[in-house]
Amino acid sequence: MDLTILFMAITYASELTLLSIGFTLTYLTAKIPNFAHGTYAGYGIYVTYTFAKFFGISPYYGLPVAFLVGGLISVIVFKLVISTLGKMGSGAIVLTIATLAIQIFLGAILYIYAYAFIAFFKQYATGFMLKDWDFKIGDVSGIFFVSIGISLITVIALHYLLTKTKLGIAMRATAEDPELSSVLGINTTNVQTFSWFLTGGLACLAGSLMPLWFQCSPMTGSGIITSIMAGSLLGGFESVYGAIIGGFTIGMAEVLLTLAGQLVIGNWFGEYRPLIPMAFLIIVLLIEPRGLQGFYENWQKRKVAPKPKEPEAKEAKK
Repeated sequence: MDLTILFMAITYASELTLLSIGFTLTYLTAKIPNFAHGTYAGYGIYVTYTFAKFFGISPYYGLPVAFLVGGLISVIVFKLVISTLGKMGSGAIVLTIATLAIQIFLGAILYIYAYAFIAFFKQYATGFMLKDWDFKIGDVSGIFFVSIGISLITVIALHYLLTKTKLGIAMRATAEDPELSSVLGINTTNVQTFSWFLTGGLACLAGSLMPLWFQCSPMTGSGIITSIMAGSLLGGFESVYGAIIGGFTIGMAEVLLTLAGQLVIGNWFGEYRPLIPMAFLIIVLLIEPRGLQGFYENWQKRKVAPKPKEPEAKEAKK
């Protein structure tokens, strides 16, 4: 296998891991799938693009800005839409449809921004890559190391946050039972706001890395929502640690299986790449809807379950 393909798979998988973590955290907080989550990544893409094409500096300087932009967008969505509809008594179906509307709205803004760049600055802002702005270590692009590094740091920091800090414990308690957490004195509104800020920041951060290796456009972020959902579902919608494994697995599988299909069947198989995460979604839903978390819990139950007693030996006939 060409090492370039392997590096591309690991880079994409690392970025998808960040997106799956954020998607799962959103689900834990609001108990709904956020279909606008992929669009947050689109904003990260254009933060990176702006730093390179408008300011003329390294796109890597835009990473912290992308995190803040994504976090702020996510908080605005939570406060103005999700929280407001929740207070009005809207159920999960209405909230889920609302995230679809948000995805369309945010995506339209991205298109306006991209074509404004074309009109006013004569810069091609759709179907672009920023590989020329990347650095290299030997023959390997820097984005490979940066993607892995950011993913590892995020996983370690998130583990520390959720297990060693009062805020993390409050986040877990709020996700488990918001009403009981509120009775115990936890400010669930602030905790949920922080959770949404974190999820939006991670999504936008992941998106800001994409143009350095992949061709991007305003629809790139929303176009991978199926992959994000597949990673989150594979890990288990209620397991952040499962999302880490699921996101990385789906990312690797999507790239490597597409390559295998192109080698065996033909180059045209690459057009069907979006079907790979869709296939994972269907398979997981049919076998174990709770994903790896469900498999782990079932294994734990079998492990601790008492062994059946052996039938007593029959008395010998006199």
